[in-house]
Amino acid sequence: MQQLELWDLLPLEHCSQDIKPLLFPNPRQAQKLRSLADGMSDAIATKKNPPIASLSSSRRRARIADSHICEALRLEQIQFWLYALADRAERGDCPSVLAKISTKSQLEVLAAMSKDSWGEKDIFQAFCSVDGWYRDWVKKLSLAGIRTPKECIKAIAFLKELGAGHCRTVQEFEALEIAKLKREAVWQGIPDYFPTPKHLLDRMMHFAQLQPGMQVLEPSAGSGSIAERITEAGIQPDCFELSPTLREILVRQGFKLIDDDFMATTPKPIYDRVLMNPPFGKGMDSYHVERTFEWLNPRGRLISIVSCSYINYSSQKYQRFRSWLKLLGAMELENPSGSFLKSERRTNVETRMLVIDKPLLMRSRAVRGVMYEENRHGHSLHF
Repeated sequence: MQQLELWDLLPLEHCSQDIKPLLFPNPRQAQKLRSLADGMSDAIATKKNPPIASLSSSRRRARIADSHICEALRLEQIQFWLYALADRAERGDCPSVLAKISTKSQLEVLAAMSKDSWGEKDIFQAFCSVDGWYRDWVKKLSLAGIRTPKECIKAIAFLKELGAGHCRTVQEFEALEIAKLKREAVWQGIPDYFPTPKHLLDRMMHFAQLQPGMQVLEPSAGSGSIAERITEAGIQPDCFELSPTLREILVRQGFKLIDDDFMATTPKPIYDRVLMNPPFGKGMDSYHVERTFEWLNPRGRLISIVSCSYINYSSQKYQRFRSWLKLLGAMELENPSGSFLKSERRTNVETRMLVIDKPLLMRSRAVRGVMYEENRHGHSLHF
């Protein structure tokens, strides 16, 4: 015979209020639930770090890795509920509608029915089903003493209360979704989108010497690799990004977007630091470096990855760029060969890192960088 508690007689909307029920501790049930939860830890750890995730990225491997990680998060939610129910059983205040839960599969059924895509109507229909997996679901719930749609709805409400403080799973699902969007951006072949590899990010941050309170600009933010490192240093960077796909990824991560095309925006010399990995195509990296220099305030610093084209070719624009760097006393650092073969989107282009400090006074026309070049929109750039 099902044991009733006083609080089970209250309307569902009152179940979260501070009401003290009669206490019926069940240490044996608590031990059983904890044993079930403990036994899930190895499977969760394996699913969260599948071996296939360490292999070179491909659509198929990424889908498999994503499915493993999603399964790990689902199992983690079940494990959390098992521990929470064990605590309630030990205290003796477990709601009677959940008091006979004894297997993981029973909680898995309730978890499936608790999704946003399920409504009360769907639950009633599942209990009326005479075949298929819904019949098996109903059988599992009945063994836990949940025999009607109303009891099922009540059980789900109690589980949601138990998991109200378990926010990590939601955050991990969001992180997983962002990671998927980043991979899709790589596979879309967005022009000049080559995420900055970690070892170059480390190098940039070393030379950036970021301090609290600095204003920092990332003018070609991509999917946020550099912006993320700036944020980790306690600074919220201002970002520009042309690609709508990449802008969506930036917004999902909470980065501050100023506009899309910084090359078409009037420079404001307000930034202490500019960190960038600009597009390399058609020599645009040199134009971008020249342009972003105008966003620096006096004594500001620009750190940029560039291709080696400006030292390998003798066209007039590259000659001017080399002279400009020399007059500013820029540091020109070779990056390790094949650095971008470690990027999420690989390329064998050889690169350098430029570190340019803006003088307090711009004493010459050449140092001010007054150059007239055609940008990719066909407009003259006046630096």
